[in-house]
Amino acid sequence: MPTVAFIHQKGGTGKSTLSISLAWVLAQAGHSVMLLDTDYQGTASEWGNRFGYKTGVETRSLVQPIVHREIARFSPSFEWIVIDGPPSLSPMTESILRACDQMVVPTRPALPDIWALPWLAAIINKLRDEGQTLRARVVFNQYAGEDLAPLREEMVGWNLDLHPETLPVDKAFQEIFAGHPLPGPLAEAILELVARV
Repeated sequence: MPTVAFIHQKGGTGKSTLSISLAWVLAQAGHSVMLLDTDYQGTASEWGNRFGYKTGVETRSLVQPIVHREIARFSPSFEWIVIDGPPSLSPMTESILRACDQMVVPTRPALPDIWALPWLAAIINKLRDEGQTLRARVVFNQYAGEDLAPLREEMVGWNLDLHPETLPVDKAFQEIFAGHPLPGPLAEAILELVARV
């Protein structure tokens, strides 16, 4: 059972939007999916309250650093677990990373978002040194034609893979909060996040 977490220590990078999108796209493809909200803000939980029953996505909230212990309880019931991470680095972050096998780091194409990544990379590398197989990939999200070369240069040496495609600024991503599914090309781009990780 794949467990995918969307993690970044900054807010506004698209963690909730992309985790909801992935969960919904997977459910549309016929998979049983749980969306686990680990953020006190509760965006994914609220979306689940409003649209979970319509979309086939079961949403739960867990805002304690025990995700790595609790995930086994959920796994027999679902084919996929998608985790919406909090906008911080904390014991919760490490617990989430211990629970997942795939991680997507949505990052806006801006230096402040990149500057926040070394601390996350350090946690990932620590877990890898302890023997955990954790596949992680950064994806440039909310892309509007910015020059990515200097941002890529900043990331050299951090041991983080970069997804080869970007996710564009697109109002369809905001429409999921009104209960509208992603159009085909965006849905395929979301699936590629986990196909290539």
